[in-house]
Amino acid sequence: MAELSPTPRKKQDSIPFWRDGRVIGVFGQIIFVIFVLLGMAWLLGNVSDNIGELGSFRCPDGTESFSCGFNFLGIDAQFDIAESVIAYDPSDSYARAMTVGALNTLKVSVFGIFFATILGTFTGIARLSNNWLVSNIAKWYVDFFRNTPLLLQLFFIYFGVILLFPGIREAVQPLGLPVYLSQRGINLPGLSFLPSSRILFLFLFAALVTVVIIWVLLGMREQRLGKSINRVLWCGLAFVVVMGTGWFVATAVPSSQAIMVSSSLPVSSFEDIPGVVAERLGVSDLAMVETAVADGSLEAAAVNDAALTICVVKGGAPETNLANQLIAANVPYDVDRSDRIDQALRAFEKGECELIVGRSSVLTTYQATLENSSQSSIVSIDEMPIRVSIPRIEGLNFQGGIKMTPSFAAILIGLVLYTGAFIAEIVRAGMQSVPKGQTEAARALGLSEGQRLRLIILPQAMRVIIPPLTSQYLNLAKNSSLAIAVGFADMWAISYTTLNQSGRAVQVFLIVMASYLTLSLIISFLLNWYNRRISLVER
Repeated sequence: MAELSPTPRKKQDSIPFWRDGRVIGVFGQIIFVIFVLLGMAWLLGNVSDNIGELGSFRCPDGTESFSCGFNFLGIDAQFDIAESVIAYDPSDSYARAMTVGALNTLKVSVFGIFFATILGTFTGIARLSNNWLVSNIAKWYVDFFRNTPLLLQLFFIYFGVILLFPGIREAVQPLGLPVYLSQRGINLPGLSFLPSSRILFLFLFAALVTVVIIWVLLGMREQRLGKSINRVLWCGLAFVVVMGTGWFVATAVPSSQAIMVSSSLPVSSFEDIPGVVAERLGVSDLAMVETAVADGSLEAAAVNDAALTICVVKGGAPETNLANQLIAANVPYDVDRSDRIDQALRAFEKGECELIVGRSSVLTTYQATLENSSQSSIVSIDEMPIRVSIPRIEGLNFQGGIKMTPSFAAILIGLVLYTGAFIAEIVRAGMQSVPKGQTEAARALGLSEGQRLRLIILPQAMRVIIPPLTSQYLNLAKNSSLAIAVGFADMWAISYTTLNQSGRAVQVFLIVMASYLTLSLIISFLLNWYNRRISLVER
């Protein structure tokens, strides 16, 4: 049977180029790009003309320059900022004000990402719990916060919860812990680092290096012997030993803290202070004062009159160090706070307080400048590398500890609850992507539920979790701009005030866009790097 050869296509049967889909597609893209370029050219030309008329980028000599458009950043801001990470005064420049806003945004983003990750992870695991109550509570939480606007949640948390807390005198203490909830915000215990903590930080660095080295060496030993070694236990023991040694060394160095005592206070060492105050009160032991006030045998006014008066620098570590020791000795005291050490020294010299606490070198230098140095004496006090600062009510506000203003607490809690709900669904989906056979195999090996999650499920689920988790982190960072709704001075709030006062809209928007873009790129880079580390490698 003869084979039929294909009939050659005639020249007139070929498709014309204006009907060829490939050619039409290329021409369409070219036309689209041309329209985009023309639109951008018109937009940039319009902006350039308007900027030229306004003189936004005009230099003092009359020329136009991009750099001259940002000279306004050196002008005094002349507006106050309620909360700042670094020192700020209204006489500072717009550049420093916007730096304060950027740091406030960074603070909200970092803490928000940390707590939202924890909340979302535990909620996502709870969604798959076999316990009906736990699973449904997690489900209701996710459904509620995912399906209501974030701005509405912020308004409710700020106006409907935090501002309805009682005053500081009736502040709420959950479970009797040293945590106070009031209309002034949330006050928590915090850490105060003294000069000797530098030694402890050096040992902390050494401990981390030691842990990494031991982890790698034990891993190599596992491969060589072919059996498992409890690396977590050995690394933990090494960390404790190095840090324990560091604590011993840091506490053994001579103290750099001291108190200057007026001649009216017969004190030659810190141990004399409790006896002096007890003599004022007419009691043999200061531990009895609280009981005596409770049963009425001692008036509270008498305790206040006998309290030790101290001059300190506001927010300084020496105050926390001395306060911890006075509280341990049951010594009642009142504090006169100053913004700078020279102000505190002048207050002490005027007799406004009985003693002043600070660095030994500073107090010794100041005592040498006094006309009659015998009117005061310097007494060394113990110094710990780290002290816990507990908030306490003094006057009309809290002193010590960590203070979260109502605005910061509202934006942080709102972002954590809102983003945590989305992260919970991402974690749940990632865990469900792991084949059920992995779970069955883990249970067949006798692994507990905690071991199954930690060793089998979550490591495999992370490859699915990380990509969408990156988007949620970016959303949290950008949603922090809603802080203006609750009065928190973030990057956008301060930039908007700067725009209104300076009139430099283009420059301010460029700075804001560059700031949020930089933050988003950093978050993306870190998570993409981690995603590459845990991704499967094809052989």
